[in-house]
Amino acid sequence: MKILVYEADKIVPFEGLYEWLGDSGSIIFSNAEQKIQNFDSKEVIRLLGSINFDTIIFYIPLSIQNQFVKLVNEQFHITEWQEDKTVKFSIDDIRLIGNDVLSRFFEKMRLIVGLSPKKECSEKLIEAINQIVNDDKNPIDAIFVSDMNKVMLCQTENQGKPGTLLKFNLKSILKSLHLLKNDGLKREILEFDDGIVVSYHASNSPEAIVGFITTVKENGILGRFLIFSNEYFNQLVH
Repeated sequence: MKILVYEADKIVPFEGLYEWLGDSGSIIFSNAEQKIQNFDSKEVIRLLGSINFDTIIFYIPLSIQNQFVKLVNEQFHITEWQEDKTVKFSIDDIRLIGNDVLSRFFEKMRLIVGLSPKKECSEKLIEAINQIVNDDKNPIDAIFVSDMNKVMLCQTENQGKPGTLLKFNLKSILKSLHLLKNDGLKREILEFDDGIVVSYHASNSPEAIVGFITTVKENGILGRFLIFSNEYFNQLVH
């Protein structure tokens, strides 16, 4: 998700609270005074429940930035945003062509700032995975979480087994694991000389890959490891 905050001298050429920008997967919110004064939070919440979190781009007038970001934070449990300078601001990107009135409005818009959620695990998630890997009742020695762009968000390992994560080429593993979504797989198991990695595609918003590692070598470890991994994965994503 990205939020682009804009200003414009003219009012948007549509009647509703927001409008989809062609088939681009982007949405622009109205800067009309009536829509700003009567900002419909329920309508926005319904919209947020239907979008693709990872690809959506919102164009938001400066006057409703705080209200909109607050709703997004509440719906997706976002705690921090960062400035994002990667989004292009052109008609070509949103596929508005020719003399369309929305295209002409878009040309005159002024981009104030681009925002995207800060990519890191929440303190609550970090605390949870630390508790899991340091519980000697289960065979899980390390856990990692990445986004769908192969960016590592957080990782942790059992304090009694330092260096566990260094035994595995996580960069290469992530490249393999991100085929999970494309192949429609929910889980992938990778076995190495040093241990086993099982990874899950968390399809709820925002999407992520959650990986569990064990270095335990004993008969029947795979079955036992999968039982604990399945249980903890379900706990972490709900």
